[in-house]
Amino acid sequence: MRDYRTAKKLPQTTERPRAQDRARNQAVAEWVSTCKGGRPTHGDFLLAEPISDAFNLGAVSLRLGGRRLLFDATNMKITNVPEANKCLVREYRPGWN
Repeated sequence: MRDYRTAKKLPQTTERPRAQDRARNQAVAEWVSTCKGGRPTHGDFLLAEPISDAFNLGAVSLRLGGRRLLFDATNMKITNVPEANKCLVREYRPGWN
C-alpha cells in the first residue's frame, strides 16, 4: 500500500493498529516465545485436563438435575452419586473400540 501511495505521490497515512490486531499480535508473540523455551502461556496444556474435567462434571451434574458431585480425580470416579459414573464413560458399538 505504501509503494502505491509513493508511486502516485499520495500522502502517507499513519494507521494505528486496532486493539483487536494488537491483542492478536501479542498472542502470537507469546506463542512464539513459548515455542522457543520461554515461560508457558495461560493456555498451557497442563491446564487443559482440569478445565475439561470441570466442564464435563458440570455437564454430568446438569444431566442429573443439578446435583452436587464429589469427584475423586485419582480414581476418576464420582463418589457420592454412583449412577453418575455411567455418564463418564461411553459404551461403543462393535468395531469402534
